[in-house]
Amino acid sequence: MWIAIAAAVLVVAGGGTAAGLTLMHHATPEAAATTPPPASVAASTPASSPSASAATTQASPTGSAGVPVGPGNWTYPKPIDQSAYSNDTAVISAVSCVSAATCFAVDSNGDVLASTAMNSWQVVDTANGSNLTDISCASATFCAATDESGNVVMLSGSTWTSPIGIDSGNQLNSVSCPTASFCLAVDNNGSAFTYTGSATNWQQSTIASQTGMNSVSCPSSGFCVAVDSDGNEYTYNGSNWTAGRSIDNFNSLTQVSCTSASFCAAVDSDGNAVVLSGGSWSTGTLPQTAASVSCPSAGYCVAVDQNGGALVYQQGKWSSETKVDGNNSFLSVSCAGPNECAATDKYDNVMYYTSGG
Repeated sequence: MWIAIAAAVLVVAGGGTAAGLTLMHHATPEAAATTPPPASVAASTPASSPSASAATTQASPTGSAGVPVGPGNWTYPKPIDQSAYSNDTAVISAVSCVSAATCFAVDSNGDVLASTAMNSWQVVDTANGSNLTDISCASATFCAATDESGNVVMLSGSTWTSPIGIDSGNQLNSVSCPTASFCLAVDNNGSAFTYTGSATNWQQSTIASQTGMNSVSCPSSGFCVAVDSDGNEYTYNGSNWTAGRSIDNFNSLTQVSCTSASFCAAVDSDGNAVVLSGGSWSTGTLPQTAASVSCPSAGYCVAVDQNGGALVYQQGKWSSETKVDGNNSFLSVSCAGPNECAATDKYDNVMYYTSGG
């Protein structure tokens, strides 16, 4: 009798294991990647994308776009570049949105991705072949992307150019295009490059920085702000750059976003945010070190941090941190307007900040 019972238990256990393996194999798309892949994968098993956290499988409200909304009106993480990630751990380095759902992104494989609906991304250009560092889009038909080899790749209409060398021997770190007739890019050697209509003729100017520029933001062709690793900001007035001004006690400023000549926000590598308002810069401390910031309107910004959190700046202060991506580090955020943002993390997931979907 005991032998029969033991045999029955083994049959049930085996069936349960098989069922469990079947469920794992047929995981639904909504179980989005939020944690890194396993350290090692058996040779006979295809490389897997990061596994889903428990939070992504909980019931949640659904916005008008049909995308489930999670904590703080952020959608759940959705992998968008898993082929590149699985092949060589390529990451989404930057994102630029021109509306709530129309966004472009670039990765470290030299690919450009685009979406016209939430969570619907496609690779639209693969010709670059070099690490793309940033992208800025003035519209759905005009973008400029920079790479680590001093090249730009541009979208005009529906066509992407081949890489155009504008800064031989240097790395272009950031680009900002407020219109289809003006862009400004900065590099790691203290130089700026201005586009005014000719894709092959970017005009070079020198910024008086000892460390090179990490980020630039241009709300118009007559005003730009660039920041460096020594806590300085440099202002462009349409023809000339001002001398550097210390605004962050020698901390490395990693990104800046401006809506006008009277409002900007910058974040650094030490957990601070510096805001330009009323003609002066003021420094505040964030709960976590921000990875990226985007300010779509005066007095309003969204920042994402290195610990899976998001914060909103409005009415002169930063909100508390809302955890939206486990403990995963964000890499970039872009807001086309208030409550219209997309953010990417280091595992090539995208999340949308949305009010009502």
